[in-house]
Amino acid sequence: MRAVLALVMLAGFFVLAVALAGGLTAIALWRFSIGDVEGGAWMLALAVVFGGPALWATLRAVFARPEPGGVRMTRDAHPELWRHVDELARVAGTRGPDDIRLVDGANASVWERRGVRYLELGLPLVAGLSVGELRSVLAHELGHYGGGHTQLSAVTYRAKLALELAVRTDRAFGVLSAWAALYALVAASESRDHERFADEVAVAAAGRDAARRALLRSGPVGEAWHDYVTSYVSLAVAAGRTPPLLEGFRSYLSHPQRVHELRDLEREMAEREPTSVFDSHPPIRDRVAAMALLSSGDVPIDERPGWTLLSGVSPEAASLLLGVKGPFATWEELVSLSGPAHVRRYADALRHAGRVSKVGERLPDVLAALERGELHRLTGAPVDASLTPQQVHEAAVETVTELLACTVADQLVTANRATLEINWGGLFVLRLPDGAALYSDDLVAPAVRDANRVSEVRLRLQAVGVDGL
Repeated sequence: MRAVLALVMLAGFFVLAVALAGGLTAIALWRFSIGDVEGGAWMLALAVVFGGPALWATLRAVFARPEPGGVRMTRDAHPELWRHVDELARVAGTRGPDDIRLVDGANASVWERRGVRYLELGLPLVAGLSVGELRSVLAHELGHYGGGHTQLSAVTYRAKLALELAVRTDRAFGVLSAWAALYALVAASESRDHERFADEVAVAAAGRDAARRALLRSGPVGEAWHDYVTSYVSLAVAAGRTPPLLEGFRSYLSHPQRVHELRDLEREMAEREPTSVFDSHPPIRDRVAAMALLSSGDVPIDERPGWTLLSGVSPEAASLLLGVKGPFATWEELVSLSGPAHVRRYADALRHAGRVSKVGERLPDVLAALERGELHRLTGAPVDASLTPQQVHEAAVETVTELLACTVADQLVTANRATLEINWGGLFVLRLPDGAALYSDDLVAPAVRDANRVSEVRLRLQAVGVDGL
């Protein structure tokens, strides 16, 4: 019933647009016909302001066509993936996809166009989940097929696109915005029911444990992917080289530091996830709790890495999705090519912060400011006013620690007292001439967190060869 109501409201949006534009235009023409030029001009202006955005958006949406993106995963090239998808489709009692695409982003989705079914699978999920967890993700999406949730996808795609475009340009008393909010409220309630149905399919097909783990891990894997792309893949883009991208992400995820961080993040993201009546998905914690109540057959958990289903994604496919170009290079070669420039940029950022805050640009000036308890002078006022004081402080600590660590690394590398090596737990490790490994972030972190330990850190920095302190 709510699905029908949502479609009626989408249709009503276009009726409202036509009524606003057509009615006001008719009044304008009438005013012109009786010689009231000024009144007609005002009515015509109101017609443009009220109805123009919706009509313009409707015309754009009519000609819009959802197109599959990413890299196509054919049956011939990836038979194991298709075998699992076909099996899961039978469990879900539905016809499987006709086209599977590997896309960027830690998400999966299904949609239809002219009877052709598409499944889009995020590269981070393939690289970061186990086979059992990935089967749960696939079964969930196939559940949307089985529940008939994608049958009107082409219609709703155009309708929602029109609605979004119109609202962006709506400046007339929020008439269209209010309608969009009401539609979102109705559509979100229906969408949450769809998600619960698809979760039930996931549990039946992949097992309760795998389904719950997939839900809890997908968000943290997405955060890890974002950090990996920002911190590591950016080195490849800067150097114009192509390293083994998927192997790098697997090394990132398997590092003990990252394993610990992801476990903590699973709990934090589930506990802190906000809720709203406009959410299209129930909160993860509620979905996990609901799964605990579902009966699940004796489904063994396949702990193999999810990427084994794809027979090994080609380096070209990963490079295309991430926008990485250039000749092949190992991660070690990449660090030597772009690592020094990377730490120099961060060192320059700390110097800029010191100059703007009037703390001072030199490393001794920054350490003296930290010793005086002036950490927040370096970072300034928070941009996001919704953050708590604790969140603001933690963000300042993290930022200054990273900048200070890179400043130390920059000085040592520039003075030929250390070289950079890849560190999947924290970007770089400094290798000293005697072969010892130095983790500059661990070295400077105590000074950032505790003003009383600055003198101690200063002595350690002098001991490893940092001058001018």
